[in-house]
Amino acid sequence: MMKANLLHGRRSRVRNNKKKKKKDKQFNNEDDDRISELPEDIMVRIVSLLPLKEAAATSILSKRWRNIWTFTTNLDFHDEQTVNYLFNLPREDYHTLINHARLKYIDGVNRVITKLSSKTNNTLVGGLINRFRINFDLCRSFSYSIDNWIEFAMKNRVQVLELLFYRYGGLARMPDSLYTLGKNHFDPKTLKSLRVLNLASVDISGEVLEWLLSNCPLLERLQVAGSDGNLVNLRILGVPLKHLEIRGCCIRKLEILDAQNLVSLHIQTTYCFRTFVLKNVPKLVDLFFDINFSLDGEHLGRNFSLLSSCLSQLQILHLDLSIYKHLRNVVYPVLSNLKQLKLIFGATKNLTSLLSVIISFLNASPRLQRLELMMLSQKYYDQMRRFKIEPTNCPLKEVEILGYSGSPTHDQLIMYLAENLVALQKIIVHPSEFDINQVFKLNKDDKTIREEEKVRDHAMQHIKQEIPTTIEFVCL
Repeated sequence: MMKANLLHGRRSRVRNNKKKKKKDKQFNNEDDDRISELPEDIMVRIVSLLPLKEAAATSILSKRWRNIWTFTTNLDFHDEQTVNYLFNLPREDYHTLINHARLKYIDGVNRVITKLSSKTNNTLVGGLINRFRINFDLCRSFSYSIDNWIEFAMKNRVQVLELLFYRYGGLARMPDSLYTLGKNHFDPKTLKSLRVLNLASVDISGEVLEWLLSNCPLLERLQVAGSDGNLVNLRILGVPLKHLEIRGCCIRKLEILDAQNLVSLHIQTTYCFRTFVLKNVPKLVDLFFDINFSLDGEHLGRNFSLLSSCLSQLQILHLDLSIYKHLRNVVYPVLSNLKQLKLIFGATKNLTSLLSVIISFLNASPRLQRLELMMLSQKYYDQMRRFKIEPTNCPLKEVEILGYSGSPTHDQLIMYLAENLVALQKIIVHPSEFDINQVFKLNKDDKTIREEEKVRDHAMQHIKQEIPTTIEFVCL
């Protein structure tokens, strides 16, 4: 009798398990059906939020998903893994492998575009591409393929067009090897949708840029980096731009007039300027200014006079002071609304003169909240001489120092700021050296890692113990 009951119980459990598995399977199938039954426009939105490789991988989900990825509006051809691997190679190995990597990259882009171009009627998204991004070390030798990519993007009314042809992680490339972008690449009718244009290591003239600006009524952001060829003169007049960035270019003459919507301006040039005009930019609040007329520090004052029409409205100011041999006789203007100040210093100044510059800016910025100091070199020629301690009422709350070396000069700088900034709440230091022109993060060798760890230990054991407890100290 007991044996019969055990057998009956076992059979009951088996039947219940089968029913449960059947129910779970039915439930899972219903979930699968729900995903597959989504409206097509929702499915396209989903794949458009994914990186391109992951979007293509959705083709294996079901028959209905097989071609959905080909309607993605986000075509970002950035192979991060390959790029990081190449840019961290020794330079000789990089030059050995780069040509093969270029051909492989180009083939991959071509295959995707061929697949997408085979659709004769893109009914899901109306032929609209939100973003088209090329990010690889490419040059003029591959113009044929690049031309075809641009043509495809423009025909599909691209909104964000990015051509980033960085070489070995930066902008360095001979002008005669730059890919050239001209008017022939664009039809004015297809420019009506363009909102962002981002170019790196692309040769484009001022004339072509001005023509593009006049034919792109929706263009809000323009970035041009490393165009060290024909971009010499540029005049921007009454355009809807909100953000303009020009860096690493050989531009000599720049005029920006009646840019009523301009919010941020980043100007960083490689040659001495001849002419700079900035007028009627009522919304400009964020400025990175690194242009010079000579290496004489007195010309920093001249640069301030060129910016006189907008200085009082600036909230963020970034200045590269590393180009000046000395900074004497500079009249610092009142920056009445400035909240963030970023300064780059080179190795030619001793700490006394460095502090003199910093204090002058603090006294001219009655609303300053944050100060960022970037040290391009971790070595200074001498330590701080006797410097008069004058507590300031500047409401500065946070200081960040990049390129901190743990040297006596850097330590004295930190202590001076901690003891004399009465409103200071936080100090952040970065032991790592940095390059403002380096685009990709490079791997560090064991020696560099050990040196940085030693600097961190020094900062936490010595500096943190000395600063007032009311100030938070962070070493990254």
